[in-house]
Amino acid sequence: MQYLTILLPLLLSVVLATYIIPRILVVSVKKDLVVPSETRDKGRLRVPRLGGVSLFPILVISVGATMVCLVKFHILPLIAYEDSDTFVYYMFGIAGLTMMYLLGVMDDLLGVSLTSRLVIEVLAAALIPLSGLWLDDLHGILGIFEVPWWFGIPMTIFTIIYISNAITMLDDVDGLAAGTAMIAFAVLGFLALYVHEYILLMICATMIGMLIPFFYRNVMERRIGWRNIYLGDTGGLVIGYVLSFVVIALSRMGGTSLPEGIIMVCFGTLIIPMFDVLRVAVTRMVNHRNIFQRDNNHIHHRLIQGGMSPMQVLATILLVSVFFILFNAVGVWGGWNLSILLVTDVSFWLILQVVISYYKNKNRDL
Repeated sequence: MQYLTILLPLLLSVVLATYIIPRILVVSVKKDLVVPSETRDKGRLRVPRLGGVSLFPILVISVGATMVCLVKFHILPLIAYEDSDTFVYYMFGIAGLTMMYLLGVMDDLLGVSLTSRLVIEVLAAALIPLSGLWLDDLHGILGIFEVPWWFGIPMTIFTIIYISNAITMLDDVDGLAAGTAMIAFAVLGFLALYVHEYILLMICATMIGMLIPFFYRNVMERRIGWRNIYLGDTGGLVIGYVLSFVVIALSRMGGTSLPEGIIMVCFGTLIIPMFDVLRVAVTRMVNHRNIFQRDNNHIHHRLIQGGMSPMQVLATILLVSVFFILFNAVGVWGGWNLSILLVTDVSFWLILQVVISYYKNKNRDL
């Protein structure tokens, strides 16, 4: 019966997203809430940017309705009455997610200044560690084990903001943000199932379910005539915040319910966006440019500049993401030293950048 925590929210979210997306498209086009894309073919229609507006309501409805059914019919216990800490985690998480969602909606519709955006993101991110859910142990990564609260809480806040904005950066290539997030949620959902964390499992199943229509529409629209749609800042912030919550929650189980060092697998699901944002920020600082000013230097831009089509870029990045996840999973379950595992991840990433630079320069010289 535990598989109902997968099937019910998955199916419900797929149905809701399939119904809502076309209606968001109609409103976006009528109100001219569309933007051009630098990675899509010239001459194409501009892309609606309000797709992410549907994510938060679908998440609440799908998870909430599933919880009511499971509890009402005594199918599966979700939270024990004495487990007040878990209840606090989720309540604070919902409050922070609401703030992120409203921030994204305001930014997509009206635009938000960098200062205001940063303040709201910090407040929303702070709610998770204030609930007691923060990175208190790095399990030996770079020789660091237990982390004091005065360092762990700010690190957790920074991590949440970092991941939330990193996901947003992927929303340029059809299906890339949704595909990357679905792979991450699938891995995290498997870990949640393994440790019988059914609410986390329902969240992961719901996120996958609602992203399937986005991915299918954006990847298949050339063949079936559908118009594609951006997740926008709303979608990126919601996905990133939920990913952060699940990653932190599961990482804290390392050494107890999950293997020591599971933090490498959890964060390994997000290596591509996290490493790419870091590379772009360092590049901008070296070139004395504003690190918050967008440019065409992200990994998907560089792959396109190297001669790949958007579909080839999508397949390449998703395959590389799967490789990193499998590699880190093998390392963790094999008992490898986590510092060596991290250094190896960085080395693979640097080799990938060298290869991309080679083909980018070669294509430019043609």
